[in-house]
Amino acid sequence: MLLSVGAVNTKVSNITQFNQAAKVIAPGDTILLANGVWKDASFVFKGAGTKEKPICLAAETPGKVILAGESSLALSGNWLRVSGLLFTNGRSPKEAVISFRTSPTDYAYNSTVAQCAVVDFSKSYKDSVDHWVELWGKNNVLEYCYFEGKTNEGPTLVVYPNDANSIENHHVIHHNYFGKRPRLGSNGGETMRLGTSDVCTNSCQTTVISNYFEHCCGEVEIISNKSSDNKFINNTFFECEGSLVLRHGNNAVVSGNWFIGNDKPYSGGVRIINAGHLIFNNFFYKLRGKEFRAPLAIMNAIPNSPPSGYAAVKNVQISNNTFYDCTPLEFCAGTGFRNRIVTPESTLFINNIVCNPTSSNLIIAYDKTDGITMHNNLMIDSSGTLQKEGMISGQIEKSTIGNQEIILSSAKAKKMPFVKMDILGQQRDEAVVGAFQSKNENSPIEIASAATCGPSWYKPSAESKTGKIGSGKLIPVAAGGDNLYQSVRKAKSGDILELEPGDYILTKSISIDKTISIRAKDRTQKPRLKMQLNKDNISMFVINKNNTLSLSDIAIDGDSKAKFPVKYAFTSAKNDALGYSLFVDNCDIYDINVESGAIYKAYKGTFADTIKFSNSTLKNCYRGFTLADEKDDIGKYGADFIVLDNCVFSNITQYIIDYYRGGNDESTLGGSLTINHCVFDQIAMNEKQSILKLTNIVNVSITNTIFNNSLAKVTVKLSGVTNSMKNCCIYNCATPKAENGATVEKIVSEKPSFEPKSFILSQRSSLRGKGTGGTNIGLKQ
Repeated sequence: MLLSVGAVNTKVSNITQFNQAAKVIAPGDTILLANGVWKDASFVFKGAGTKEKPICLAAETPGKVILAGESSLALSGNWLRVSGLLFTNGRSPKEAVISFRTSPTDYAYNSTVAQCAVVDFSKSYKDSVDHWVELWGKNNVLEYCYFEGKTNEGPTLVVYPNDANSIENHHVIHHNYFGKRPRLGSNGGETMRLGTSDVCTNSCQTTVISNYFEHCCGEVEIISNKSSDNKFINNTFFECEGSLVLRHGNNAVVSGNWFIGNDKPYSGGVRIINAGHLIFNNFFYKLRGKEFRAPLAIMNAIPNSPPSGYAAVKNVQISNNTFYDCTPLEFCAGTGFRNRIVTPESTLFINNIVCNPTSSNLIIAYDKTDGITMHNNLMIDSSGTLQKEGMISGQIEKSTIGNQEIILSSAKAKKMPFVKMDILGQQRDEAVVGAFQSKNENSPIEIASAATCGPSWYKPSAESKTGKIGSGKLIPVAAGGDNLYQSVRKAKSGDILELEPGDYILTKSISIDKTISIRAKDRTQKPRLKMQLNKDNISMFVINKNNTLSLSDIAIDGDSKAKFPVKYAFTSAKNDALGYSLFVDNCDIYDINVESGAIYKAYKGTFADTIKFSNSTLKNCYRGFTLADEKDDIGKYGADFIVLDNCVFSNITQYIIDYYRGGNDESTLGGSLTINHCVFDQIAMNEKQSILKLTNIVNVSITNTIFNNSLAKVTVKLSGVTNSMKNCCIYNCATPKAENGATVEKIVSEKPSFEPKSFILSQRSSLRGKGTGGTNIGLKQ
């Protein structure tokens, strides 16, 4: 590091020394933080540097200064620079991990945070709100930083254009690497938000340029624009479940961005609300999102909407973009809900390529589109070129830049004054349609990627990826004692514990704080897990955040007649349990029959990615799956995906599942339940119960399943067009209910005929061949 003449370079080793040094810093000075772990350290960095002599706070060695525990950084003043810090293994004690202000009135100006990383630095409770970066003041820069793993509410990064000292701020956010943000299951999971609803008409003038967004899946909005006059240029969105959303505010520029879906479900592009936006030179590739996550969603508005509502789309120009092999673009999206009935106006869609080689459905319009002018677009579907008003004929050519496929065309474009270059920075002298003027491996613009963004000292492939299921060592575990408990404690993430036949006695819950597989050595002799407890109401397995438990070929005996019987087979941790998964295959789970107990329970404020039970038998239990602690009725729920496949549930006192989502929140997936080839026998043997209790779950599919002998008044109530039941048998059970477009079809009511002492269909059963695709209703055979 070069120091100015007369500058002081001070190395400090603890927070007391830092505070003393910070009192006397002058332009050109540098405070060096000594390598090591700084725990519970709150840095307040204030100073008045100059452009020629900034004041610096730097790590002795970039990446070797680790801020852990409850640590944070706040800076204010002029011409400050911070670099090389790693925040991990902790959480902020305040509203922000890094804040460009030290008090409500002391902001930072002309200051830079560079080459820093914040990794897995979330608060313990999902509902606790904070931000990892807050940008206040003016002319500040965030560059070459890395962010990954935020699991609690609050955008990762927020820009505040709230007052005279922060509007028209000209902040620049560039070359940062925004890594994985797991699904939050509620609003507030954005990776970036510029502004807030109450100041959305303020001119912000922040530029977000050349950043890399990878697997940012917190909610429907990856970036939420809630202020005016911002620019989003040359960013890459790689396999993100969501969109760049122009939610509030006007006059945004969205140019030169790469939206790479690679067929990932829910991957989206740009959603448009409000006025005056320019969307041009963007490449949309193999995106699979629909509705609010569509490759391009032009929204309907609310009549006389305030700026913070759903204001009308008008005076928007969408030019020279390329959409290749994507789900349909959606015009007038959101129609029919929350009174969104005002259609777009004065909107121009021109010089774009929309090509889908596998579908004839390129655009879906939900309302009148007379306010959207289509002109000079090349629209090609699976049958060839579409010749319609406002469209042109032409061919496309495939090419590559590096490993990325691109799409070119020589079809001529109409000149647009704001489209002077293409997505690669090439001049458009003889302009063509689409994002690419031509292929150029040595283009003026470098594509934002994992290699070009983030700190030079930190790469996630080497330092932040956890083990995958089955990726580690195979570890044999002998029966008896607490061998399994001890083996889980000693195992590494990704390891496989292989159990010998016999009994495994647990005296305490097994905490799953890593991704781990537990399976039988011999799947024909299932090892049996039991608990010997000295107190009530404990679970066998407790799963913590971002971890996966895979269990196969195992028997779990709840032993309800024991002095202290187990209450749950599996639970989430009571806090800090987000983004976890549970997979159970070919297991026998029985006799978990304590009143109010269950096979699986999710606690309030926790959120699972996937819960999947397959090829298993679950019997003589009080309840099945309990996901009903989210009673705030603001759209939150306990798991994104629940799958029951080829399972038998028999003699369950209450419900199979209570899956609750009160209220409505359009920012989430809204929950998904898939039931296929299952048998539900003697479930909910009380007329006040339901076999399946579903509340506002968005996606429900029940197929090829037998409902047999229940006293419950309700088998299941389905609601919404994405809820369906088909090819099922309902015998001696209440009739399913469907409302709001849900469908129930191909239901048979014949008595199932099973083989003796099993739930396999007998050869004479009328349910054979009655399932989807000619399969059986009931278990697969």
